[in-house]
Amino acid sequence: MKHAILAIVVCSFFIAGCGADKDLTGQREVENGTRLIGVTDDDGSYEEHKDSNDFNTNQNPNFLDLTEERPDYGDDQEKFAEVITLNSDLEPGPVSITGDHARVTAYSNGSLSKEEKDKVERTLKRKFIDVMPRYRVHLTIKER
Repeated sequence: MKHAILAIVVCSFFIAGCGADKDLTGQREVENGTRLIGVTDDDGSYEEHKDSNDFNTNQNPNFLDLTEERPDYGDDQEKFAEVITLNSDLEPGPVSITGDHARVTAYSNGSLSKEEKDKVERTLKRKFIDVMPRYRVHLTIKER
């Protein structure tokens, strides 16, 4: 008798589960998942929506950042050169970034005394820390 009641209860659960006719897909998923999230065009294209808030190419952290404005090391190198140009009479040289170390070279047009060189180096290092705090800057000032 107990086995018959248990069998009826289990069968009723199976029948109740198969009888659900609800659409369980997400609110933004349409056409059985064939359209991208955030796309509102009928043709399914996403070119027009790159600048909108709905279009997000970084939905999966395992994928690379696909936006065209993504920062890279070139932006940081340009920022170091900009700091040198704006805060001293030196000309920016090559910048090498390895991990959290940035090796920055600056060139002087004339000869600098030891005191002037130290003063310019302290000033630039303070500015580098203000502008790019994530790097340990190794500044080299050379004469041309």
